[in-house]
Amino acid sequence: MMIIDYIIKKYQQRQLRSLLSAPRDKRIDNWENIKTIGLIFTVANAERWNLIHRFIAAQEKQGKEIYLIGFQANKYEIDYIFSHTHTTICHEKEDFTHLGLPKEGVTDPFLNRHYDLVIDTTIQPDFFGKYITASADANLKVGYSNPQSQQDEGVMDMYDLAIQGNAEMDFKDYIEQIVKYLNMIQK
Repeated sequence: MMIIDYIIKKYQQRQLRSLLSAPRDKRIDNWENIKTIGLIFTVANAERWNLIHRFIAAQEKQGKEIYLIGFQANKYEIDYIFSHTHTTICHEKEDFTHLGLPKEGVTDPFLNRHYDLVIDTTIQPDFFGKYITASADANLKVGYSNPQSQQDEGVMDMYDLAIQGNAEMDFKDYIEQIVKYLNMIQK
């Protein structure tokens, strides 16, 4: 690892620790009582977007409001349209500082509201997913962890609930697990 990469990583970790030190109220609700959901994703192929869009459509039919924020890597070309109106896309080349933080105002459409639930669907290790999760105002924050992974996932403290798996996250299965667990909550 080059020295500049090391410095950036340390700076990013310090930013996460600072965000995590802020006090917040945590609350876990039954799935039926969750009305606003924030979903963090990495821009990928059309198949992944179709899975996300099907999830959104199903939840909106149940009266839930869904807001999305996605990270589009530099030079990643998409061949489809983000057809959900509450979607914020952060482009790696234009929307981030040299230290890897979103530029001022870029994430505001997503972060300037309160959520009952925030779901990070990025594949760890992923600073963007963790940073947005840690920055979000949400009752419950959920992430995916793979202890079998060869890559260091780093700090995972921003998640109130971590769904663990033994392989790379399967979006459909991950979402089904979240819904299943939250349906078990009795209040």
